[in-house]
Amino acid sequence: MPGTTAAPQARQTQMNTRIDAALKEAGDAVLARLGYSPSAAVRGLWQFVVDHQDDAASVREVIEPDAAGSLSDEAARKASAINSLRSLYAQTAQELGIPGNSGVDLPSWVDLREDWYHERLGREA
Repeated sequence: MPGTTAAPQARQTQMNTRIDAALKEAGDAVLARLGYSPSAAVRGLWQFVVDHQDDAASVREVIEPDAAGSLSDEAARKASAINSLRSLYAQTAQELGIPGNSGVDLPSWVDLREDWYHERLGREA
């Protein structure tokens, strides 16, 4: 056909990996039943990782589902550290006589998280 050109093919690379034989057999059976090849599954995983590169928790949840509990422990530890810092800030401000810095005007952890989500969703829309 005159005037048409084929889309350029993406450069591809081969990956070799080691996996438990029983897991591979079980996974191959599920993928075949769903109409996917192992290569399609790997491409899908890689695409998910790229698409969620700024969301480490989502990537960890897919790659290591059992690690999700420890991630929430880490988040709880960080939240506790933030609360301790807030208290220390409020105490120091009071001791130094700095008015209006009781810590009440500081945003809560939930407010900070919600603002971050809204900002991120706004960029992605």
